[in-house]
Amino acid sequence: MSTPSRFIAESLEELLVSIADGVREAQDALNSAPPLDRFGRPLPSYHLPYLDFQLQATMETVSSNSGAVRLRIIPLNGSNTATQEISSTLSGRLVAVPPGEGLPTPILSLSSTRENARRHTIRVTASNSAGEILVGQTIELNLNMEASKQLSLIQGITLTSQRAGTRLADALLVTDATGSAETRFDIDPGIPAKAVLVVSAELGSEVAHLSLPAGGGA
Repeated sequence: MSTPSRFIAESLEELLVSIADGVREAQDALNSAPPLDRFGRPLPSYHLPYLDFQLQATMETVSSNSGAVRLRIIPLNGSNTATQEISSTLSGRLVAVPPGEGLPTPILSLSSTRENARRHTIRVTASNSAGEILVGQTIELNLNMEASKQLSLIQGITLTSQRAGTRLADALLVTDATGSAETRFDIDPGIPAKAVLVVSAELGSEVAHLSLPAGGGA
């Protein structure tokens, strides 16, 4: 490839990379949206599947006897220069590659059964976007104190700590043949009944949340 042609190719490459960077930054901004609203309900997420583009450009390169090649941005005089002008229309589509290189991604769901006023059975179910049950998967459970404090504050409760009696019986669960696993969640009696506690489950990059009232009837 000649030097002027290589220069033009590199310039177009930089332009396409800049467009792709802009799309990625836009998707990152969408990904940063909170997963829950102020009542603990899941919020929708958004994904940019592709971007169609069409660029019309006229590029002119200037080469001198010294061998330097540059874009022409001001008129140049003298006999020791040569110019090459190319007008073109460039169109295409930037396609987002789904997480996992297009392979099925995990999906988690959380539910609970109240055993008494201060005890819940937490159930997590794992599948993937292809509808397959995920067996033998290790899922991490945590009490999301930051989200718990925010949701409790909406209820007029200032939650300062989880207290010693608030705990998950298991921090790691392994899904069985049905793709499910269960554990016990106890809530300290000292936590106000109107407080809201949020339990989070993680499997790889997939995260699910479940909000639970601290108190209630048996």
